Amino acid sequence: MASYEVKISSKGQLTLPVELRREWKLEEGDSVEFYHTHDGRVCLRPRNLPASAIFGLLAHLTPDPAYDSDDDAIGAQIVAEDEATKSKGRKPRAA
Repeated sequence: MASYEVKISSKGQLTLPVELRREWKLEEGDSVEFYHTHDGRVCLRPRNLPASAIFGLLAHLTPDPAYDSDDDAIGAQIVAEDEATKSKGRKPRAA
């Protein structure tokens, strides 16, 4: 994985290396986003694509034939996760 080091100007500006600008197809006026991940890392992502660019991105996925609908699949997953969190051998507390 490539690593790039840049300096921040007195105005708080930085210059993205040309390799990244080319790879991300960034042009003058495009936006990028900095964000923190759950583990404390700082990441940067280009924001130069319109929302329509993601249309069809998941078209290759097919429904699981074990379920009649998405709702059935989601319900089964919730039940499975709930069962997994219950302590074995313990009675539930009274409400």
